[in-house]
Amino acid sequence: MNSSSANSKNISKNNQKLDLKPVHALKKDLKNLAVKAIVIITGAWIILYVFEIFVAPIIGLQHSHVQIVRSVITIAIAFVIITTTRRILKNFLDRIERQFSTGVSFFLILFVSLITGILVLYQWNVDPQEILVGGGVATVVLGIGSSTIIGNILSGGLMLATFPARIGDSIFIANDNVRGKIDEITMLYTKVVTDQGAQYIVPNSAIIQGNVRIVKEKSISEQLPFADGDYIELTDSTNKYVGVVVKINPTFTTLLADDGKKEVMVVNQMILNGKFIITKNKKSS
Repeated sequence: MNSSSANSKNISKNNQKLDLKPVHALKKDLKNLAVKAIVIITGAWIILYVFEIFVAPIIGLQHSHVQIVRSVITIAIAFVIITTTRRILKNFLDRIERQFSTGVSFFLILFVSLITGILVLYQWNVDPQEILVGGGVATVVLGIGSSTIIGNILSGGLMLATFPARIGDSIFIANDNVRGKIDEITMLYTKVVTDQGAQYIVPNSAIIQGNVRIVKEKSISEQLPFADGDYIELTDSTNKYVGVVVKINPTFTTLLADDGKKEVMVVNQMILNGKFIITKNKKSS
């Protein structure tokens, strides 16, 4: 008894170690990318500084020209950092949770975009506080126009960080009587693939504000009282279906008859609604 429990503990510890390996590898790759980015940014700024002091006056370039080049390089480096990070995360998709990967990508884009914007303003000797305080009507108009976008972005961050339903979960959208799986959470919207294969797009702010009510539930395969490979018998008042369960999708369960030639597809909702009496048997050899 003690040896079996000790073995099970050792197995669970080993599994945890195995599960952490991809995360450690991902952290290592991201750290290496961060170091390279710092080196590239520092090197680029030093080169531009030397260029502006010693080369630009000789070839007749003005300070504004150098500022334009500096801003373009800053934006290009930010784009490369975001693209490279997303490529790294994509390589780990089969080894880490997709929700974690999406969250890292989401907050990285926000962080890098914010830093890039501040750096570009600094390069042009513009104080961001002056824009916010002195923008007047233009700031108000821009704020009203972008409020929906910003609301969706903030809601997307909240969903990735705290929302109980995660990417890959089966959900029920009560407002429109739609069942499906969360396929993607972007900066602006959440994409749900319905049981019929359609794509249902919901603004993130609508979910966070409660305008769209989402109920997390078990997938169809988890709700059904049988699994792939089971030999079952489905009986109602007029029909009887017997065979091996060979496929379960969100809409149908497919049975393969004993002769191996006939396939029967039964609507899952009818099974869940109690239309059939279900008998699970061991197939006779």
